[in-house]
Amino acid sequence: MEKIIDDKAIAKVEKAIGYVFKDKTLLITALKHSSYDKNDNYEKLEFLGDSVLQIVVSSYLFNTHKYLQEGEMTVTRAYAVCEETLSRICIRLGVDKFIHIGMSGIASKVNKNRSVIADVFESIIGAIYMDSQFEYVKTFIIANINEFIVEYIKSGDNNDSKTKLQHFVQSQFQDEPKYVVKDENGPPHDKTFTVEVYVNSKSYGKGKGKTKKEAQQAAAKDALNKIEKKVWNNNDSQ
Repeated sequence: MEKIIDDKAIAKVEKAIGYVFKDKTLLITALKHSSYDKNDNYEKLEFLGDSVLQIVVSSYLFNTHKYLQEGEMTVTRAYAVCEETLSRICIRLGVDKFIHIGMSGIASKVNKNRSVIADVFESIIGAIYMDSQFEYVKTFIIANINEFIVEYIKSGDNNDSKTKLQHFVQSQFQDEPKYVVKDENGPPHDKTFTVEVYVNSKSYGKGKGKTKKEAQQAAAKDALNKIEKKVWNNNDSQ
């Protein structure tokens, strides 16, 4: 089993993230995978960090990108906090090199897993939140995520229904939408396709179009409309 993180390693991580911990044990815990320690690992800090990340990014989008509609903010946030984005940030900071894993984790190379790397970034957010004031963790999050938010908004992908649905599904279910052609009608030169989109084997929406891509976009838009209505209905019932 790997040796627990030493003072030099702690200093390197703190330099990389731009924050010096008052309680070093928080940082050590944030870097420990469950294969290293079943009871004292990053999972609880990750849970906390995920919640802090959501509220910081939501507030930031609300206050600095007021021109975005609610649906556009939702999918932009989903992209900003998705596994791919968070793992890229963690790797860029070099923090992934300090993830502590046990023998079973070494065998399966869990420290190379994008999901684990993203989880560690969230656990570090949770650790900073526990060790400091909210403004510190807010600054840390925005400093690392803002460029991805800007990049995503500039790309225009937050106006594309398929991309919107993909990022939402990845963020909420760690899965990919699956599009299935259910029907083809009309002559070869003038067909109409009916497509259904599934998430976790459950139908989320249907759409029609003169091409499969057009039908997929329509199905994704239908799914997003249903998701949005469900969210609003849940809010109204609370």
